[in-house]
Order: sequence, then structure tokens, then C-alpha cells
Amino acid sequence: MSHTHMSSEAAAVEAAGTARARVKRTQAAAPYLTFDAMNEMLRARLETLPGPVRILEAGCGRNWPLKLSVPFTLTGLDLDADALAARTDLHQAVVGDLRTADFAPHSFDVIYNAFVLEHVSGARQVLDRFMRWLAPGGMLILKVPDRDSAYGFLTRMTPFWAHVMIYRHVLGYRQAGTLGHGPYRTYYDRVVSERGLRSFCLGNGMKSELYRLCSYAGDRRMIAAAFLTSMLSGGRLPWRHNNLLLIARTSTSR
Repeated sequence: MSHTHMSSEAAAVEAAGTARARVKRTQAAAPYLTFDAMNEMLRARLETLPGPVRILEAGCGRNWPLKLSVPFTLTGLDLDADALAARTDLHQAVVGDLRTADFAPHSFDVIYNAFVLEHVSGARQVLDRFMRWLAPGGMLILKVPDRDSAYGFLTRMTPFWAHVMIYRHVLGYRQAGTLGHGPYRTYYDRVVSERGLRSFCLGNGMKSELYRLCSYAGDRRMIAAAFLTSMLSGGRLPWRHNNLLLIARTSTSR
């Protein structure tokens, strides 16, 4: 066997080993965060950006959740015109669907999307739009439930009316299911998961960090339900978390 052939074979083996190591690192379980630690981390990350920071809140809550000292402009995008009208902290309000609304490429330095994608049929389409709207070196912040957690599995497998009943009679939200009050219907596209988000970031050349969070840490009934579901799945469905935080950066050379 020639020296050249052996060198080529050795290089191929080394490349395969490197690829396996990369996949292993990519699939490593995300670390856990508390919600307070999450908010402090996000605030600190945004404070490092040069102002004024152009932020898109894609799918609006009742107010912008992070107090920032860095100058910023805040654009809100949502289907609900009344919800946008109630916001007093937006510099611009745009009524529209995340799947069809459009902005010029590289319009934003930060896109913030919290607990919205699980309610969208076509979440991958929305993420592709986010990629176009982000400036080079831009930051994507996503908060989503993990469809592949025990909690996510239970949500996907139970009918919507059951969600409303739980909100009303277990959690005590008497207006649940009425106009303007959750819960809202969910779709849980495959990208709305730890594996799906990692794959999306890898495919788009984004540097990413993924964290796990649990919204029911003090609720014994939910812990028991999630734990039992996980056990029945043979441990395939994790029960210690139900939500994910993704912080991803686009390439500066895109």
C-alpha cells in the first residue's frame, strides 16, 4: 500500500472522528436556567451591543420585559391590533402575520420571539424570515416550549378543550379560553424542539446557545404528571424542563 494511500485513509479517519465529535457536542443536553437567571443573562447580552440597537419583538406580549441602559428602538409585530394599540413602549407597531409580514433584509440587530412559535403552523417559515431580517452579527432570541419534553408531549396529545378546563379549574384562570385570554391553540412544528433548533442553527451557520427552563418547578401535580409521562416513555421524554431558551448569532460576513 502506498504512503499516499495511507495518508489519505488516515485523513479520512481523522475527518470522520472530527465530524462525530462535532455531532456529539451539538447533541449534548442543554444546561438548566432559572427564569431570573435567564432575564439577567438576556439583559447582559443586549447591553454589550452597540446602540442604538434595532429590536423586533415578533409576537408581542403586554410589555417589553427587559430593562436596558443601551439606546434601542423597539418595533412590535403582532396579528392583534388591539394588543399593539395598548402598548406604550413601542417606537413602531406593525399589524401582521409572522408568516407573511416582511421587512427589508438586515432591518434588525435583535429579534425577540417569546412563546409564539408553538402557536404557528409553519414555524420554520417564520424562522427563515427572521434570518433575512437580521443584520450581520445579529442576535436571535427565542423562548419556546419543548415539544419533545414530557410536558410538550402531554400538550400535543390532549385536546384544546382540556387545556381550557385545566386553566380554568386547576390553575384558577376563570377567563381562560375567552377572547384575549389564553390558552391558545398549539401546533408544535418539529423545529420547536431542542433538536429542531440545533439543526436550524447549524444549517444556517449560526453560533448558538440553548438552555432548558422549567415553569412548573413548584407545582407538585405537574411534576408528578411529567415524571409519570417520562417513565411511561422509558425516559425518552425529559420531565425536568418544559421550555427552551435559544440565543443565536448570525455570521458577521453574511
